[in-house]
Amino acid sequence: MKRYRIVIVILVLLILAGCSGNLRISEEEKLKRELKKWESFSGEGIAEISAFGFSLRKPFYVAKSMEQMRMDIVEGGLLGAMGAPVISMYLGEYFTMKSTLMPALEALNIADKIPTRSLSLFSSSDMLFDRYGAEIIANKAIIRDSLEIKFRKNYELESVVDKASGARMTVDYNAGGDLDELDIRVGKGISARLIFDAVDYERPQIVALERKEAGASGGLLDIFNQGAIFDLLKGLMGEE
Repeated sequence: MKRYRIVIVILVLLILAGCSGNLRISEEEKLKRELKKWESFSGEGIAEISAFGFSLRKPFYVAKSMEQMRMDIVEGGLLGAMGAPVISMYLGEYFTMKSTLMPALEALNIADKIPTRSLSLFSSSDMLFDRYGAEIIANKAIIRDSLEIKFRKNYELESVVDKASGARMTVDYNAGGDLDELDIRVGKGISARLIFDAVDYERPQIVALERKEAGASGGLLDIFNQGAIFDLLKGLMGEE
């Protein structure tokens, strides 16, 4: 019985020591830790995409570094297992998209819908902290013109709204504090829900997509006039 009590005392002391250790973490350190997660990461899971009233649900792989980001929607399995990308998006010094599932997507001019301003903020966690750290700690938010970035009390990123591009992203986490879901909406017609099965915060290796030639993209009206809108709809419905 005496030994049992000793074990209990030791366990209680260990728990208290762990709690006190967490209490010693400053607000600045907590914020830096959360910002660092968005600097470089990779993840995979299931993407639910809706566009123009049609939807698809397929595996995805996303990777982001300080300089670039790429996301692939794949067919039949995750990258590295089986299946090849059917929709790929790349953002670095330029933005480009490639799609074997919906070739008409490549003709869409959506570069102005990509919230590059908010994405560039998360390219360097040190820069973001140095410039906005005090403001985030005080207000749990950054608000600049059309850009609004909100954080939770523990400094987890909660949402990003870019009114200039019409884009909005909300973030959910699992019990371990890792990414669980990203809900992305562009205007009223396009949305994507990324459900993560795994996330890694090591710097990923990213292969850039080939840059499209100037003038290769157009608006929705151009696609409709060229008849490519039917290819887009067939791809969304999974038809050959």
